[in-house]
Amino acid sequence: MIKIALAGQPNCGKSTIFTMLSGVNQHIANYPGVTVDKKTAHLSHSGEKIEIVDLPGTYSFSSFSLEERVAKDYLINENPDLIINVIDASNIKRSLYLTFQLLELGKPVVIILNMMDVAKRRGLEIDVQKFSELLKVRVVEAVGSRNIGKKEILSSITEAHKHKATGFEINYEELEPYIARYTEKIKISSEISPRWFAIKALEADEAVLSKAGITKEDMDEEYRRIHSEHQIDIDSFLASVRYQSADYLYHKCVKETSEKRETFTSRADRVILNRWLAFPFLAGVIYLVYQLSIVLGYKLTNYTWPYLAMLKNFIISVLPEPQFTDVPILTDFGIWMTNSALALLNYVPIFLILFALIAIIEDIGYMPRIAFILDRVFKRYGLHGQSTLPLVLGGAFVGGCAVPGVMATKGIADERARLATILTVPYMNCLAKVPFYALLLGAFFEGQMTVMMFFISTVTIFIALSVARLITLTFLKNRETAPFVMELPPYHLPTIKGVVLRAFQRVWVYIKKVGSIVLAVAVVLFMLLQFPGVSADKQAEIRKRTDAAVLKFYITAEATQYHGILKENETVYKLINIYNTYRAQKMTASSSAAAERIDAALQAEYPELAGFIIPENDEQKLINREIRTISRTGQTLLNDMKSEKIRNSFLGMFGRSLEPITQFAGFDWRVNVAFLSSFAARESAVATLGSIYETGKTDQRAEEAISEDGLYTPLHAVAMLIFMILTPPCIATMIVVRIQTGSYGWMMFAIFFPMILGVVMASVFFKIGTAFNLTGLQTMLVFYVSMAVTAVAAGLFKGSSVNWKGGYLK
Repeated sequence: MIKIALAGQPNCGKSTIFTMLSGVNQHIANYPGVTVDKKTAHLSHSGEKIEIVDLPGTYSFSSFSLEERVAKDYLINENPDLIINVIDASNIKRSLYLTFQLLELGKPVVIILNMMDVAKRRGLEIDVQKFSELLKVRVVEAVGSRNIGKKEILSSITEAHKHKATGFEINYEELEPYIARYTEKIKISSEISPRWFAIKALEADEAVLSKAGITKEDMDEEYRRIHSEHQIDIDSFLASVRYQSADYLYHKCVKETSEKRETFTSRADRVILNRWLAFPFLAGVIYLVYQLSIVLGYKLTNYTWPYLAMLKNFIISVLPEPQFTDVPILTDFGIWMTNSALALLNYVPIFLILFALIAIIEDIGYMPRIAFILDRVFKRYGLHGQSTLPLVLGGAFVGGCAVPGVMATKGIADERARLATILTVPYMNCLAKVPFYALLLGAFFEGQMTVMMFFISTVTIFIALSVARLITLTFLKNRETAPFVMELPPYHLPTIKGVVLRAFQRVWVYIKKVGSIVLAVAVVLFMLLQFPGVSADKQAEIRKRTDAAVLKFYITAEATQYHGILKENETVYKLINIYNTYRAQKMTASSSAAAERIDAALQAEYPELAGFIIPENDEQKLINREIRTISRTGQTLLNDMKSEKIRNSFLGMFGRSLEPITQFAGFDWRVNVAFLSSFAARESAVATLGSIYETGKTDQRAEEAISEDGLYTPLHAVAMLIFMILTPPCIATMIVVRIQTGSYGWMMFAIFFPMILGVVMASVFFKIGTAFNLTGLQTMLVFYVSMAVTAVAAGLFKGSSVNWKGGYLK
C-alpha cells in the first residue's frame, strides 16, 4: 500500500483535490489527543492500493500552531511513502514557503498546481516543465473544482513511488556549516532527511530537540554564538532565504502577460468589504442561512417525521407488550431510549442544510472575509480577527462545537486575545444547542422561527464581546497584544460533490454523538428517574382506577354476543395493544393504499379481533367505542404514573430543590431536570423533555406535546432560551478550557459565571415580560436590544489602549 500525505496551505483547494481523488470513500476521525479532523481515504490505481491522509492546512512548519504540530507529527511518526503538495497556482510565490520545507524532508513529492483556471484568468503563464526541473519533482496541473487532473495525479503517484527523492536543497549560506555539523550530530532513526532535522533544530523546534536529545540550554548558547559571529537572527534569516528562493523560482517559471486585469475577487471585495456595506451584507448572509436551514429544514421534518414514527412503531412492536397499565421495565426503557434518539434525529434535515450552507461559505472564500470584517469590532474588546475561527468553530453560525473552538485558540499569538477568546467561545451556539432551540421554536414560535434564530445567533456575539471586554479590562489588562494578519483567498465556485460530502460527514458525526454520548446520558437519566418509584398510595389509586375501567368494559361487552370472546383480561389487554398499534400505523400511513394494506394485515393476523377495530355491525361499533375509551383511560393512567415517578425520582427531587431559585425565571422541576441533564451533553435537554412529555401518541412530536401541555407559554420559552444561550457548554468543553488555560480557576470561572448570569438574565427578562404583558417575541427583542446596547457601551468604554491595526493579504 502507498501511504500518502496530502499537504498544503489554507485556501489552496486541498480539500477539493482530496474529494476529487477519494469521492465518497472518506473516513473522518480525530488525530490522537486533539480535536483536529483526520480525513483518510482509500483507493486503487494500476493495481496499487493507496491510502491518502489529508493533513491540516498550514502555512509552514515554523508557526508552532496546533495544525502545524499535527501535520509535522504525522510526517515524522507515521512515515508516509509520498507527499502530495497542493499549491494555489494563482499564488505560487507565497505557497512555495511550505513547498521548500516539504521537499527538505527527503521524501518523494508530487506537486499539484491547483486552480489553474484562476491563474489563467489572472494572466499568469506557468512553465510547468521548468517548474518541475528546478524543484526536481513531478508537477501536475489541476482544477479540482472541475475534476480536471485526477488521472494525471494518480499516474504521478505511482511513478513517484517507484523512485526515491532527488535531494532538493536550498543553500542557506552562512548557516550551512552549522546545518552540516548538526546533520552529522543528530542521530534519529527515521526515513526523513537528517538535514531537515538539523534545520528544525536550528529553528528551535522543541519536538526535534527532544527527539535528538539536545537541551534548550545548549541550543540557546548556539544561537548566541551564531548571532554574535554573523549578526543574523536564525528564524528571520531562514525565512528570508526561502522567500528569496521563492521569488527566484517564480520569475523563472511564471510570466505575467499583458492580459492581466482586475480580478472578479477585487471587484467583489469593493462591495463585500466596503466600510459601510460589509456589516449589512454579513447580517443578510446570516439571516439567509437561518431562513434556508432552520425554517426550510424544519418544514422538511414534516416529511421525515412519519418515517421516524414508523421506526418507533416498529421498535415498540418488538418490545414486550404492556398489560394495560402494567408496563414491563424493558418496554419502558426501550420507549425512553427511542424517544431520546428520535427527538434529536428529527432535526437531521436542519443540520444537512445548515452544514451544506456553511461548506458553501467556506468554499466560496467568504469565511476569512468574515474574520477581516469582524476584526474592526473585535479589537475594541481585546480580541482580533484570529478570534473569528474559534468563534465560528464554536458556533457563531450555529452548528459548531466549543471543543474544537477552544482548541483552535492555540494559534492566537498574543496571550490576552487567546485567553479572552477561550472564555468567550463557550457562549457560542454549538451544534448541541440547536435541537433545543428548534424544539422550543417549533413549539411556541413556528411562525417567527427565522427572526428568533437570527436573534439567538447574533445576540451571542454581543454577549461574548461584552464578556471579553470585561475580562480584558480586569484580569487580562496587562497582557500583550499582537497584530492580526490573514490571507483573503480568491472567490471560488464550490463543488456540489464537496459540499454534499462535507454536509453528510458532519451530520454523521452528529448521529454518532446521538448514538454514544447522548444515549449514554439517557441511560443514566432513566435510572435516576426510576427510583425510588411510585408511592404505594399512588399505586393503589392507579389499580383502583384500572379495575374500574376494565369493569366498565366488561359490562358493555356482556350485553353483546361477543361476551364469550372478551371475558378474559389477557384478551382485553391484547385487544387494547392491537388497537393502539393499529391507530399508530394509520396515523403514519402515507397514502390511502398504505392505509388499506394496514387494514388487510390486521384482518389477516387477528381474524377474531379485527372486527372490534374495524367494526362491521352495531355491537362491534359499541365495543369499538369502549376500546377507544379504555385506551384513552389507560394512557391517562400511565401519564399520571409517569409524572408521579419522575416527580419523586432522585433527579426530580434535585430539580424541585432548585425551584426556589429558578421559579423567578418560570422554570419548574421538569425544566430544571432537562437543564441538569444537558451539562453532560446539551442534546440531552431535548431528549429529556421529549421523554418526560411522552404521551403515548407515536405520531406526536415532542414540541407538539410541550405546546399542548399548557404549563408553558412563549414567555417561558424565551426564559429557557436565554438560559441556554448564556450557560456554558458540556463537560468536555470545560476540560478543554482547563487544558488550554492551564488553570482550574479559569475553568471554574467558565462554568459558574455563565450559569449564574444565565439564571439572573432569564429571571430578569421573564419578570419584565410578565410585568409589561409582553409577548415572547417582544421579550426576546428587549433582551436582544439590551445585549446590543451593553456590547456597544463596552466597546466605547475607554480602558487600556489597543495600539495595533489589523491587516490582510490578497
